[in-house]
Amino acid sequence: MLPKTLRTLLLTLLLAFVAWPAATARAQGQSEAPYYIVQPGDTLSAIAYRFGVDMQTLAQANGITNPANLEIGQKLVIPGLEGVSGQLSTRTVGFGDSLTGLSRALRLPEGVLARLNRVVSPYQLFAGRSLIVPIAAARQKTFPQRVLTGPHSLLETALQHGQSPWAFVLANQLSGTWAVLPGDVLTLPGTSSPPTASAFPQQLTAKVLPSAWTQGRTGEVRIQAPKDARLSGAFGEHPLHFFLWKAQTWVALQGVFALASPGLYPLTLNVTLPDGRAFHFDQAIRVQRGHYAYERLIVPASLLNPQLNKEEEARFEALTAPATPTRYWQGIFKAPEAPPLDQCHPSYFGTRRNYNDTFYWYHTGLDFCGRVGTPIYAPADGVVVFAGQTEIHGNVTIIDHGWGVYTTYCHQSEILVKKGQRVHTGELIGKVGRTGRVTGPHLHWEVWVGDVPVDPQEWLSQPFP
Repeated sequence: MLPKTLRTLLLTLLLAFVAWPAATARAQGQSEAPYYIVQPGDTLSAIAYRFGVDMQTLAQANGITNPANLEIGQKLVIPGLEGVSGQLSTRTVGFGDSLTGLSRALRLPEGVLARLNRVVSPYQLFAGRSLIVPIAAARQKTFPQRVLTGPHSLLETALQHGQSPWAFVLANQLSGTWAVLPGDVLTLPGTSSPPTASAFPQQLTAKVLPSAWTQGRTGEVRIQAPKDARLSGAFGEHPLHFFLWKAQTWVALQGVFALASPGLYPLTLNVTLPDGRAFHFDQAIRVQRGHYAYERLIVPASLLNPQLNKEEEARFEALTAPATPTRYWQGIFKAPEAPPLDQCHPSYFGTRRNYNDTFYWYHTGLDFCGRVGTPIYAPADGVVVFAGQTEIHGNVTIIDHGWGVYTTYCHQSEILVKKGQRVHTGELIGKVGRTGRVTGPHLHWEVWVGDVPVDPQEWLSQPFP
């Protein structure tokens, strides 16, 4: 017979083994379906949208026959979330958030977050998306600091911060001390910082303005990084050009193509710190409709030549592609014509045009009224990079304002500046005309940002950056 102490130990272990599954189930809340508590201002359709379920399915799961009878404090079961339990809430994804960063900051397994939100690609976590999280994680007020690993081992990284490597393993849900790669961002055990779940390390921060970009408008990316850092990136097929603005703030300005399909577009960022540590980040940016007007134009057939239009557009793209490091302009642009003509616009940027029911395109600039000879003024400081004649746009001047920002002046009767000339705000640069393929005298004025035409009116009403 076994000694009494050994029998007692074995019995204890057996009871613990039998009780363990039930205890685990209770700890994980598996006996309770995932649910949400209705808050002031909630509607059934809004809740269904936030949790990614059909409103009718949500209503049926909760025995709701009249969606208008929703009550504050009401408990709603959220269907379709197998393997998840307990009270749920939502959290808005910010720019810089990643699934790994959120998992480590919220102290939730990455697989749980992915399953809760049906995430299969990093580009699904775009800024502004509503993310489903357990209520305890949603209420967290502080998050651990984040450190960027370099070419060193986890042991060396841990020693640099006075930590045990296994403390890093536990805090970051790693499979072992070997599971760290150069450029990984790890949470620092035993620390906290202002609420953020950004995937960026502590010495780097980034944001996009606005959080969602719009067809034909200007987007802005700002990164806080040391002045000796090296930065690069891309928005879709367009490279991002970063320039040091002030202190340690880097800025890249990028236009959004006016005919870009609404949806998600990849944005990538690369930062190399002065000590050689490198950081890479991917996140999608949502592009929304610009709500531009439509018009049907009947013009002489001689004015239509789609191939020539493409060739001239390619010529403009080549001229406006370089991003000059010098920023010449300051503040809001001035209108290129004096009052009251500065408020007279026979045609606006972005208008979708149907020419003679055969050719479809959009208006790439903002038109100003004027007779032949009406003065044209520089809207901001810059350097003339082109002053000459084109077939479609007539007599054209193009001014480089720095940082990838250009303005063009088309159909002029006279060009009063030369290539390479430095111009200043309010300086006379030309006169309105009717050269090129036009039906009457006017100034066609364009603003290009990141090699893309954008709505000039936003540059007349707000400063960038």
